[in-house]
Amino acid sequence: MCKFLLPVCLAFAAALPARADEAAPSVPVALDGNTAVVGTERIRLANSVAPEMIEPHCMPELRAGLKARNRLAELLRLGPVLIKRSGTDRFGRTLARLTVGGRDVGALLIQEGLALPWQEGAASRETQTRHWCGTAQDPKAP
Repeated sequence: MCKFLLPVCLAFAAALPARADEAAPSVPVALDGNTAVVGTERIRLANSVAPEMIEPHCMPELRAGLKARNRLAELLRLGPVLIKRSGTDRFGRTLARLTVGGRDVGALLIQEGLALPWQEGAASRETQTRHWCGTAQDPKAP
């Protein structure tokens, strides 16, 4: 019985989410410019918003989104990733700030021009479209 329970307990413990400010147990994988997966946990960067890749409003936004995702992946591979959780978003993703080598990943993406600071509301989406596409209009995706 003990031989069976120990692996089950270890597997359960490994699946538990890390504390609010704990290092990621494995290398996170970048899904897009502001979402990473650590184990089974989807993490949305809380302080930045990257260009859309799934439903871009223009080709420049799609290209910028791909660059942002690639850069996020590079940053996450640089070393241990510290996760500072702050809640969940409407899609059930963990909202968090990620740091690598003491540097905030979202702030780096903003500094490098690959993301914008997070803002709430519909006006924010219009600002993002204008920034990436040069217009507030919503042209059809490429």
